Amino acid sequence: MKKISQDIIQNLQYVKVSNTNLDLSNFPNFMIVGPQRTGTTWLYWSLRQHPQICFSRPKELFYFNFLDMPEFPMYRSSELSWYLQFFKEHPVRYLWKNFTTLRYHGEFYRPKIKGEATATYAAMKTELIKDVLTLNPEIKIILMIRNPIDRAWSHAKKDLLKEPGKKYDEVSEQEFEKFFNDPYQLACGQYTAMIKKWSACLPEGNLFIGFYDDIQQAPEQLLKRIFEFLGVRNEAKYYRLAQTIVNATESREIPEKYEKMLTAIFQDEIRQLKQDFGFSW
Repeated sequence: MKKISQDIIQNLQYVKVSNTNLDLSNFPNFMIVGPQRTGTTWLYWSLRQHPQICFSRPKELFYFNFLDMPEFPMYRSSELSWYLQFFKEHPVRYLWKNFTTLRYHGEFYRPKIKGEATATYAAMKTELIKDVLTLNPEIKIILMIRNPIDRAWSHAKKDLLKEPGKKYDEVSEQEFEKFFNDPYQLACGQYTAMIKKWSACLPEGNLFIGFYDDIQQAPEQLLKRIFEFLGVRNEAKYYRLAQTIVNATESREIPEKYEKMLTAIFQDEIRQLKQDFGFSW
């Protein structure tokens, strides 16, 4: 058991600790932080098959990103005890995980690390990131990035067509334009800011940047690099879901008018990504 110290409690800005008898060994060793529509669900399903990786249940806890917004409908609690409860494995689930790892990999489930996958953490502000690092200074972060134009289009399709039976033609151009310019949507495509914020808080080498394109073009190699980054066993048998497509949206090419709109929005970001990090599409 790793007890939480008074120094940690005093350095937390948003996280509340009413119960000081908490076991910090239940805090995650790594997080998949998103942003949305960059392949994070595929990555979660791929990693959770590994016998040395335990994930929170449910997948997305939406804890840290809403700590400063208690009025938001998805806000649940600022208490650390509320968050940590999702990393304690139920005995039935533990037995089931042993069954699946024996069936697919021929070995028992022996978790070495714990993870969370909330795709809205990528764009959260530095003060919230610092609370994460206060609780685990050695945490590892996986940030997935995708052409910001394609990411925004995929997100728009998912959210604007989420009503059952709603068709693309029933969504107005004004609705798409409003969605593209929403502050959160803009933040989801500003990878430069995300990388700099997380890099400034994390120890060197604890930020992994993955590319959505690799999920389609080289998924096994992507998983291999991530397994190495996380420090878990790296064998071909763990790539079983590498070709699986999850959480897909309606297949529809981006119309020219929306491509022009998004190009104007993200042209500076795309230029900055190439200049600072050598990323290009």
